[in-house]
Amino acid sequence: MLRHLSFDRYGETKHVLQKVDLVDDANLDYHYSIIGGDGLPDTVEKISFEAKLSAGPNGGSIAKLSVKYTTKGDVIPSEEELKSNKAKGDGLFKALEGYVLANPDYN
Repeated sequence: MLRHLSFDRYGETKHVLQKVDLVDDANLDYHYSIIGGDGLPDTVEKISFEAKLSAGPNGGSIAKLSVKYTTKGDVIPSEEELKSNKAKGDGLFKALEGYVLANPDYN
């Protein structure tokens, strides 16, 4: 399944083309790839994400996320790029976590 996502970043509309690779409700796995759009650097073919949820202690949840960059040709992302992208991902995860904790009856 392909999805075209639009979002606002600092007053500017951005777009991302996302390919859903796996949805496994029974095992709480969700895999997707960013394959185009503003969120993809010119040197990167795709960025793949694998998210896994599992039961945690005291009724909570544990979320694990792995990210894989597939570059075009022999390009190697710099440490600065990787750190910057990790910081953005961590920020998004913390924002989502904060929302879920503040709204436990959301779903």
